Amino acid sequence: MKLFFVVGESSGDALAAGLVRELKRAHPEDLECLGVGGPSMKAAGFNILLPFDQISVIGIWEVIPKIPRIIKIFKALTEEILKQNPDGIVTVDFPDFNFHLGKTLRKRGYKGKIIHYVAPSVWAWRKGRAKKIASFLDGIICLFPMEPAYFKEHKLKAAFVGHPIVESRVDKAEGGVFREANEIPEDSKTLGLFFGSRETEFKGISSVLKQSALLANEAVENLRIIAPTLPATEYNIQVLLKGFELPIHVTSNQRFKWESFKACEVALAVSGTVALELAYAGVPHAIVYRTNPITYMFLRFMVKVKHIHLANILLNESVVPEFIQGKCDPEVIAETLITLFTDKETREKQISKFKEVRKMIGFGDEKLPSQKAAEFVLDIMKDQPRKIVREETPSQKPAASEQKPDNKPDA
Repeated sequence: MKLFFVVGESSGDALAAGLVRELKRAHPEDLECLGVGGPSMKAAGFNILLPFDQISVIGIWEVIPKIPRIIKIFKALTEEILKQNPDGIVTVDFPDFNFHLGKTLRKRGYKGKIIHYVAPSVWAWRKGRAKKIASFLDGIICLFPMEPAYFKEHKLKAAFVGHPIVESRVDKAEGGVFREANEIPEDSKTLGLFFGSRETEFKGISSVLKQSALLANEAVENLRIIAPTLPATEYNIQVLLKGFELPIHVTSNQRFKWESFKACEVALAVSGTVALELAYAGVPHAIVYRTNPITYMFLRFMVKVKHIHLANILLNESVVPEFIQGKCDPEVIAETLITLFTDKETREKQISKFKEVRKMIGFGDEKLPSQKAAEFVLDIMKDQPRKIVREETPSQKPAASEQKPDNKPDA
């Protein structure tokens, strides 16, 4: 069996890696996994034909200058998939690119299975996508419990498997290990700064995190900064924080990722996957986000939920403070960070609510998310091939016997 994966960012790389491992465990001899991926997938036995960072881009304004290159890659990728003719395609997150790819492949006559991992947030915006993607997908894997119903309504097979963070070693991690290795005194207060993994995020908001930390330092004694990041962004953070007035520990060692998280008493993070990770790890925190004004205006018009932090969305209440766009005021953010350090009731409320979130995303279930996801994929692959209704394109003309005679010349 040959499965072609398409991943567009680092979080998808980590997610797909777990799925690849479980699929290979079920089919150790006769399964080939290849396509667009990253280092985590490669470590799981994946054959990378194209690194995911070649197609990774977010935002509306940000994508415009990269459109020609993306179109070129998209066309080449479509041809490669048709050439490889895999039994199935697994697209992971990155919905705008991957859904367009799925529709294009169906129009080109691809008859294999197409499964998408990470359901789009139809509960937040563009609810009509559920019906549209049901027309070309064979199955969809959901990370959150409220999602399958939106797709089953349109006869698309959907499964809630839980969030992959459930499989992490965060529960075994000890912050004291990181403190000791980095010679952080026991009486020091630690603030985690999480700058995000995308270049556009880093350029747009990194200065807000830096300034907020400096202001918080005025009220929090013996403050030290911990900045967990990825190898690809470590240099940028080192440059940004060069000459920083506070003791800082920048780390990109993924082996001690969770130790660095647990070593943070309080954290400030760019909104994204890391925010849910902090909640799962039980670290009191606040989030910030700022993007291009055009992108933000579009999102503000389209998004139907009150919150952007997944913990707040799942709990349906404002547990984690959110500082979005114009509210990214370092002085106000610093006050919130100080409260999280000094107000015991505020800290304990967050920590207590985070325990509820853990259960909601699969903690304590009999099977791990990647196991449930692999079972779903293999179940879909057992089904009979779907019937494809090809959409006629300008290059597809009906046979002469099917054409109605008339006296008009061809257009």
